[in-house]
Amino acid sequence: MNRYHVLIEYVGTNFIGWQIQLKGKSIQKLIQTKISKLLKEKVTVVGSGRTDAGVHAIEQSAHFDSKKKIFHLKSFIKSANYFLNDKNISIINIKKKNLNFHARFSAKQRVYKYVIFNRISKPSIEKERGWHIIKKLDINMMKKGSKKLLGINDFSTFRASSCNAKNPIRTMKSIKIK
Repeated sequence: MNRYHVLIEYVGTNFIGWQIQLKGKSIQKLIQTKISKLLKEKVTVVGSGRTDAGVHAIEQSAHFDSKKKIFHLKSFIKSANYFLNDKNISIINIKKKNLNFHARFSAKQRVYKYVIFNRISKPSIEKERGWHIIKKLDINMMKKGSKKLLGINDFSTFRASSCNAKNPIRTMKSIKIK
């Protein structure tokens, strides 16, 4: 068995999120389907985490196993992207890994970026890339409040009842508000 680590970017606007669900188009299912067709075998793509509906990713980490060895990784990326790019999804890198690697459990950190357009007019070019708020925000108060999240904290109250993470303790290394 061969394990491959892929980095993926996507515009999530037209998707129900990363994870396969009973109804709707998911990023995971689309990538899984295209890779399975390319390799001519059923593969399961495992992501480092899940994104919600409409969320975009710059470097979503994932892995899949294949019975076949992929000899030309650059050609594989080009072939996969041929089928993915028109859906605003791209595999930006692929590496062969040992079977101990797991996209979710081997991740050392995650970076999240939230964009707020704080102005009167709605954005046109970046229309689906952030949250539009007309009311003036108090940046200094936001910076002050965000400091409470820094460090090691228990995020139990933010978890869904169906959350299967082993531990609600997380370390927030930095927050930038500008």
